[in-house]
Formats: sequence, structure tokens, C-alpha cells
Amino acid sequence: MKHSISTLNGEFGLKIEEVTRKDLCDDGFKAEAYDLWMKHGGLLAVRGSDLANVLPEELLAWSEVFGVVEQKTQTGREDKIVPGFPILRIGNVKGKNGKPSAQFAIVPQLKDDTDIRYNPKTRRPVWHTDSTFREKPPIGSVFHCKIAPPAGGATLFSDMRTAYERLDTEKQQDLASLEAVCSLAHHDKKINAYSPEYPVLTPEQRAENPPNRVPLVLKHPLTGEVAVYGLNSSTCAIVPIGQQIKQSDLDHWDLEGVEDKSVLILRDLLPYLTGPEFSVKWEWQPGDIVAWDNRSTIHAATGFDYKNNKREMWRLTLNEDNPSMAATI
Repeated sequence: MKHSISTLNGEFGLKIEEVTRKDLCDDGFKAEAYDLWMKHGGLLAVRGSDLANVLPEELLAWSEVFGVVEQKTQTGREDKIVPGFPILRIGNVKGKNGKPSAQFAIVPQLKDDTDIRYNPKTRRPVWHTDSTFREKPPIGSVFHCKIAPPAGGATLFSDMRTAYERLDTEKQQDLASLEAVCSLAHHDKKINAYSPEYPVLTPEQRAENPPNRVPLVLKHPLTGEVAVYGLNSSTCAIVPIGQQIKQSDLDHWDLEGVEDKSVLILRDLLPYLTGPEFSVKWEWQPGDIVAWDNRSTIHAATGFDYKNNKREMWRLTLNEDNPSMAATI
């Protein structure tokens, strides 16, 4: 691979620079990039000035290297996609009609790098695993930067494999006996509380999206590596595997956006899980494309001066592993 390559934090995460649109179409480049993605904890970034001109169809083809791309638009986000493609816009850009054309949530900016570690008092940054509320949570995502503000807007990532490996045996066993109750309605109500433009589910949408349960310890089906898993803004409770919950409790968590105190089992771990020995701050440049694996990483958004600057990101969701690529592992 004739590019500048560097890891992002120890052996976690990899950056490949001087990448072109032609590279994204090259079978050899694709195969090696996928192999490196797996070997470095499920975090791979490609960067190059030519990538600022990537077309939706090129981004879609590149994303398919890492998994099967979701085609269905998530409930309540139908007007935020790139027309004709399963690409969700994220940011503060607006369409010709003056209405938001991207999903946007107000997020505090980092004051400095000490803000990367989760703060229990402010509950920031909002570190999470994606979409654990789904019956089959996605395996990962691909993010592409179209417009970057001059400062802020970094995305944070943390290595859940190494973090789990360094926990003591008793803590590992405790986590392995638990599962997270995750609800889309709870997720949307929670975010709506601090970002009023964020949509909440209608009663009908809530009925169509019942809560899901996921383990707190997940074994990667391809690498066999074990990682901490299951923390999402949709996580409303943590219970022993298989334990029933009352509908009245779920109604309270969903409609009020309030977490059960059991979620502290994971939240209390977050300052450790997001410490500097595990975390990466990715500062975006136009054209950057980052792929991450939800089964071995967590991530968090950070804010920017949204009143005076624009930001537009394109996001694709990976529903399952690419069979042909997975067969090489």
C-alpha cells in the first residue's frame, strides 16, 4: 500500500493518508484496508484532498467494503437523506426552502483534551454504541466529511476491546451476567430535552419500535475479541439477562426520557473506558472517511460554533458483515 499509514492510539485505529477516489475503487486497496480495519480494533480513517469530491455512489461502494449497507431510512429522518441514496446527512445545513436538510443536535464543544474523558457530573461527552435499540443492531458506520467548521466538531472514539481486557476478572464476570434494555423512544425523548428540534416518536412509531436487549459483554463474531458493549442514549435500564420489566417502568423511561439508576453500572465505568489510554479524537477535514465497528468501539460527537459555521457529514449504516470480506478473516 503506497500511502502514509499511522496508528491513532497504540494499536487502536489506523489512518491512511494521500488516498484518492481511484484508490477507493481498487480491489487490492479495499482488501488491505478491510484487513487493517479488523486488526486495529475496527477504526479506519482515509484522508486525501481528492476525497473532498467523492460522489454519493463512490461513498456507497467504499462503505460496502466494510459491511452490508442499510437501505431503509430510520424512522423520523426521511427528509434528511441524500436523494436516491441510503446516506443520512448530519449537521446544520439547510435546503433551498430554508428547512433543515440534516439531522442536528446541539452538543457542547470541547474546552480542551481533558474533556474527552466522560464527566459523570455533566454526563458529557455522550459516549455510546450505535442503535442498540434495534432488533439487530448495526455492526458499524461510515462517516464522510463534506463541510467542516474551522474548529470543533471532532468525533471521539474509544477502544472497548483493550478496556475490557484490562478489567479485573470479577468485573468482567459481573458485566457478562447483564444486559441493557434499549428503547428508541427513550433515546429520542432524552435528546429532545436538550435539543428541541430533535424529533420524538409518535405513539404509533413507539409501538412499531419496541425495546431491544443487548449484552454488556460482546464477543466479536469474526475476530473473537471481547469488548464492553451496550451503552447508547437509548439504554434505559440494565438488568440480569432475561429478567422481566414492568410496562409502567418502560413507559416512564420512554415518555420522560429518564434512565433507571441501574444504567450507572455502565456510566460509572465510562471515565475509565474513555481515558487517554483508550481514546482517539478525530478532527475532520473535508473529504475524510472514517469507518468504525460498533462491536469493538464506542464514540461521541463534539460541538462547534453552529451559529456562525456550517457542518455537513454523510453517514451510512452497516447492517451486517460483508460476506466476501468476512471470509478472509
